[in-house]
Amino acid sequence: MTTTRSATRATPWLVHGSPGDAEFLLFGFHYAGVGAASSYRDWPARIGGGWFCPLQPPGREDRIMEEPLRSHRAFAEDLVPVLRERLDRPYAFVGHCGAYTYMLDTTLHLAELGLPLPAKLFASSWGAPHAGLYGRLNFLDLDDAGIETDLVAEIQDVSLARTGQPLPADLAELAAETLLFDLRVQRAYRYDGTPKVPVPTVVVSWRQDTVVPPELVVPGWQECAEVTFHEFDGDHWEFLRCPEALRSLIVAEMS
Repeated sequence: MTTTRSATRATPWLVHGSPGDAEFLLFGFHYAGVGAASSYRDWPARIGGGWFCPLQPPGREDRIMEEPLRSHRAFAEDLVPVLRERLDRPYAFVGHCGAYTYMLDTTLHLAELGLPLPAKLFASSWGAPHAGLYGRLNFLDLDDAGIETDLVAEIQDVSLARTGQPLPADLAELAAETLLFDLRVQRAYRYDGTPKVPVPTVVVSWRQDTVVPPELVVPGWQECAEVTFHEFDGDHWEFLRCPEALRSLIVAEMS
């Protein structure tokens, strides 16, 4: 494979453009119901000596007119050609909650193709991927007639928790549709612990997290991955604020 630090071909997957001479790359994966651009709006483009870039999949935010990817495998197959042109230095995947399963399938697809693998997977608020799903939303009846109304209320609760303001009604409805789509894709996902995760996973939990609390995050990981655990102060949404403790951990792990 031939790659150079000048490879800057434009792609809608990448929110932050060119990494320049960054020492390492960090790619941020979306969580359910949102796109990467809004998920990571509080994250800087530079973290230590690294370049951070959210990954914007089709079917949401500024790519809303594109057909969404309907499986984790389709996600990985669409993303890997974009990544392979930029793997000329150490890199890692970063994600919150259900984003880990997308990070995992992308890593396994890279391994299948014999491409350079991420140095680390940073997983926030998610338990061992072969043990099931996590968080109340992943156990709702998605065929219930009132599910979209319930999800609009959920979106507004999250907006209030994160920003102190509700979303405009039309945006809340659009986000609820995206969330329902993502929940359906997540329900169809299966990983039985094999093959084992081929790179180390850094698992982060949050002491005040009531969505996926620390006692659900830790068990079972050693069965499928080389893993380290870190617990920080904050609620379920603290990851999205990119606190100093998290930035310091990422820099230390990527040094």
